[in-house]
Amino acid sequence: IGMSELAAISKDAKYGKWLRDIGWKYQWQPNGHMYLADDLAVSQMYLDMYRRTGDKRMLDPTTARTEWVIRHPSASSLLIDYKDYLTLERWSWCDALFMAPPVYAQMSRITGDPKYLEFMDKEFKATYDFLYDKGERLFYRDHTFFDKKEANGKKIFWGRGNGWVMGGLVKILKELPGNAPSRRFYETLLVEMSERVAGLQDRDGYWHASLLDPGAYPNPETSGSGFFVY
Repeated sequence: IGMSELAAISKDAKYGKWLRDIGWKYQWQPNGHMYLADDLAVSQMYLDMYRRTGDKRMLDPTTARTEWVIRHPSASSLLIDYKDYLTLERWSWCDALFMAPPVYAQMSRITGDPKYLEFMDKEFKATYDFLYDKGERLFYRDHTFFDKKEANGKKIFWGRGNGWVMGGLVKILKELPGNAPSRRFYETLLVEMSERVAGLQDRDGYWHASLLDPGAYPNPETSGSGFFVY
């Protein structure tokens, strides 16, 4: 996904060629699990490439996947259990809010069909209601962290995990039309989280793996920091 954004602004054609080669290698198919957010993330790149080329072969597999999921929504809960793949069918961990929702926002913008946004809004808000701590203005990684504490007694909020969420919000907002009914929700959430994480930056400009106990993880966490800057 990052390479796709680089390809869009770079004068060097090698990035776009590399992405096209990857796409054709996999015939523009998302990965194998129908519901798993991680397996849909690559479609963000596929849809970017479709919009640049107009080649429907880059679009059709993602259309088929998202249409099927919308028509057959998972009945799984948001209680994640890594021993049971069925518990990964929903967006039950915070990283998933980067992986899948932007694809549905892209699909809605490409097709003009609101059903993609309606599905995205419903599932995103279910995860928000479940994992977002409104007092701390941060997301738990998943429900297994609700009752855990850091060494300093603070709640556990993973730096990169919250970066995934904020990066996903940016991707969604780039796709949402200004009059989308849910736009204000995503804007408000991004502002809330941005204000919170700005106050958690260390003196060197980085963030740490644990947002509320940086001393427990003294090394700067560059991937989470990159997300927050993005």
